[in-house]
Amino acid sequence: MSSHFNLMIIRYLKYRRKAQGRYRLHSPLVFDLYEKVLKNKGRLSYEELEERLKAFVIDNTLIFNDKDYFMIVKGIHRDKASEASWKGLVSNEKVSLSIDCWHFGMIFVMKRIKKEHYILKI
Repeated sequence: MSSHFNLMIIRYLKYRRKAQGRYRLHSPLVFDLYEKVLKNKGRLSYEELEERLKAFVIDNTLIFNDKDYFMIVKGIHRDKASEASWKGLVSNEKVSLSIDCWHFGMIFVMKRIKKEHYILKI
C-alpha cells in the first residue's frame, strides 16, 4: 500500500472518532439541518446538496437573512493541502458555522450566531 493511502486511512479514522451523530448535536439549527438536508439521503451530488441547502435557508427566514450566505467546499480531506485550506476557512473570523462531513464541508457566514464547528457522521 502507498503511504498516501495509509495517511488517508489514518485521517479518516481520526475524523470518525471525532464525528457526531445527530443525537449528539446540541445546536437546534445544526440538528434541523442534519434532519432536513443530510439524513437518509444516500449519496448526494453537490448540485442536489446545494439545492437542499438553499431550500433550508429559505424555509428558515427567522434564522437566516439576506446578508447571510453559505458555501460548500468539496474534497476537504483529499490531501494535506486541502485540509489546511479547510482549516483556514474554518478559522476565518467571518465564518460563524462550519460543518465537516468528510467528503465536503459547509461554511456559513451569519453575524447573529456565535462561532461553532461541527464534525458530522453522514
